[in-house]
Amino acid sequence: MLKITLRYMLLCQCVYRPEPFSVTIHRLHITQFRNLDQVSLEPSPHVNIIHGKNGSGKTNILEAIFFLTHGRSYKASKNASLVQRESAFATVFANIGDSQLPVGIQRDASGSTEVRIAGEAVTAISELASLVPLQFIHSEAFQILEGSPKYRRQFIDWGVFHVEHAFISAWRNTQKALKNRNTLLRSGRMDANELASWNQEFVSNANLVDQARSRYLEGFKQNFNELIDQFSDLPKIDISYSRGWDKTKTLDEVLADSLIRDKKSGFTHSGPQRADIRVRVDKENVSDILSRGQQKMVVSAMKLAQGHYLIKSKQQKRCIYLLDDLPAELDSEHLLKICRVLEAMDAQVFISCIDPKVLEDCWEDKQKVKMFHVEHGVLS
Repeated sequence: MLKITLRYMLLCQCVYRPEPFSVTIHRLHITQFRNLDQVSLEPSPHVNIIHGKNGSGKTNILEAIFFLTHGRSYKASKNASLVQRESAFATVFANIGDSQLPVGIQRDASGSTEVRIAGEAVTAISELASLVPLQFIHSEAFQILEGSPKYRRQFIDWGVFHVEHAFISAWRNTQKALKNRNTLLRSGRMDANELASWNQEFVSNANLVDQARSRYLEGFKQNFNELIDQFSDLPKIDISYSRGWDKTKTLDEVLADSLIRDKKSGFTHSGPQRADIRVRVDKENVSDILSRGQQKMVVSAMKLAQGHYLIKSKQQKRCIYLLDDLPAELDSEHLLKICRVLEAMDAQVFISCIDPKVLEDCWEDKQKVKMFHVEHGVLS
């Protein structure tokens, strides 16, 4: 069988700019990605169940979709092994939206990545992420509850990025100013005027980032509380936001107060890079008091709430959901609740599992459900 290259698949397409469209994958082609040699499928615009034994490649299909929209693996340590052994490259291609927009990404064995949308080269992965809002619920998603604050910042920033278009510019400017300020702190030859300049750049953009996060979280919490109420046996969950510096002071004041400490350590201690959200029950972290199954319900509610908020926002986009091994750690009652919420949102869903029978009775309209079986990297 001839190997299909990214350049062949995309450059043969007509080049055009997309009109607004629903976020749905209509065709998906995966080539030489992990244990998937050549996989093609035409998924349902609603529910897709990908089943097979452990190690069959079902999770790799979900990961390939994630790679298409993020340019990387969802596991940072696994990026180097995306390309099949002894293969030159891995490719993922899809037609997306009502306009069947051709989107493709290719990673070669050296780690270089090429992205094309409608035949045009794209240098910023954020263009892909903006085009296809996607949520992935998998084993590492528990890091939102039990991991370091960076996972929770990534969580909230995903939502702000998709709801407020100006956010990405403020976020990038903040990161640039922070990097230069930290370099200056470590230089040992600090110029007061240069420090003042980077402080001003950092503070002005940091405040924009903080304001956008605060606005987003208020809307998100409303959607989250509505979903948690549907999962009625869970205790009252409180989500609060910490902006990363003393709430009684301006960031200017905080930077001035901590300058000696910052110079000694060589980095900036306060700012939006230290922000966090706290997910608690009765003032205790949910990861400390809830069971693993309950935590999965909370994580699922958080991810689903982000997608629901995106539908209600001015963007009015539907999020694609990937759920790896959804039945794990859930009893039939809670599995049914999650599936019914997904069905009501009318989103495109890809679910992996070992035994598809456990999901058979989870859908009101079974005509919208499509089944795919994977064995040894081959789809049937």
